[in-house]
Amino acid sequence: MSHLLHTGAPVRTPELVILGGPNSGKTHYAGQLYGRIRRRPGLLRLRHEQGTPSNLAALEEVLRCLEEGHAASHTSADAWAEVLLPLVDERGNAIDLRWPDYGGEQLRSVFESRAVSDAWRLRLTKADGWILLIRLKSEPTYPDAFEELKKSKEKASSSNTARAVSWDANARWVELLQILLHVAGLGQLSRLQRPRLAVLLSCYDELGAAPQQPPREVLNETLPLMSSFIESTWAPGEASIWGLSSLGCLLEPNSENATFIDEGPEHQGWLVPPEGGTSDTDLTRPLAWLVGSR
Repeated sequence: MSHLLHTGAPVRTPELVILGGPNSGKTHYAGQLYGRIRRRPGLLRLRHEQGTPSNLAALEEVLRCLEEGHAASHTSADAWAEVLLPLVDERGNAIDLRWPDYGGEQLRSVFESRAVSDAWRLRLTKADGWILLIRLKSEPTYPDAFEELKKSKEKASSSNTARAVSWDANARWVELLQILLHVAGLGQLSRLQRPRLAVLLSCYDELGAAPQQPPREVLNETLPLMSSFIESTWAPGEASIWGLSSLGCLLEPNSENATFIDEGPEHQGWLVPPEGGTSDTDLTRPLAWLVGSR
């Protein structure tokens, strides 16, 4: 899995699995991440000695849209692409990072059908780290489940149309994670050390959370069952929770945001680290943590 640079330093080749449903922010994070490592490097940057990778068309298109001040289109439902990013960390360690991009509907399909393709199974099994993007404001929860069921039945009776009650996000994410862990052959008798898990609470600017508040507390307040499942499944220090705002604000497909046009998208967006406190503009930090280059 590794080869040598002319310097004799081994190149690590970690593989990541990106987990996120439709509208979870995967596309904009990928584009902003690419802009960062190209133009405003932090803990990770591109390795220029090997030239610019040739398979970056999708990320280039996202970055172009952001430069024009508007949102990029979402990845199509049936798309799958894998980008190889030749990186180097602040210590000079070379890393070939494989970044997958796919339509979020595929993850929804895994949950609904309880079936995982061989391609997904292989990626889950080989992955060194999982990145889970969750847009908390879009996650439905039902504090009073019986009341929701009653209302749903009343509406169904009045319209003579059967209606399915949406899953509470706590139960849906726990169920999905259990499916993925089972497919990857990862038991839960002992707490996991691999793959590492980075949970990115995307569109964090929507929440109005106090900057000093650790994102884990925000997740626990919003999705307590899921938060508890992560804490009990992964070993201490092997799962981290981040607040992520890839853009720092809402962009629409037809917007012309002057800040993005004048200053460049690489100067927009921020994240809140697991410990909370001051926000950080280095969007590569969760990836650096996942691959062990902190």
